[in-house]
Amino acid sequence: MIITYEDYIFLAFIALLLIISVLAIKKMNKKEKEMNTINKAKKDMIDLEAITKNIEADYRPVNIELSSYEKEQENNAIISYEELVNNRDNNNVSYDETYENNTVDVDVKKVDLNDNYGVNLEKGTYSVNLMSYEHEEAFLRALRKLQSDLAR
Repeated sequence: MIITYEDYIFLAFIALLLIISVLAIKKMNKKEKEMNTINKAKKDMIDLEAITKNIEADYRPVNIELSSYEKEQENNAIISYEELVNNRDNNNVSYDETYENNTVDVDVKKVDLNDNYGVNLEKGTYSVNLMSYEHEEAFLRALRKLQSDLAR
């Protein structure tokens, strides 16, 4: 049995096909692992906006058991915690209209504690705006560039 030149070419071609198929299988396995990692990361990602909205919607204050020291401090306080909690939605500030301001440059008003004159204040609204991933990445790149520029 004599191995000819054509047999060597055939064996080289078979070896080349074998190497290409092994590399293709490795590449497919690598892509599959990457996809599994990405899918797992997406599944494990926390939706902060939804959590924040749930906390705001379902918030219920919890009764706190006070120690004897805390009870004493609460009784001796100028304004109690309960008064603060009860008046948190009260947006009225009363100024004494009869108070005369002796300073020219500064507008000074005296607060009327008896609530004879009421001025309603607008209630502030709060919203949580989350930054998109692209904006966050651009911001971080800008910070890194600034840091490198400052390091020079």
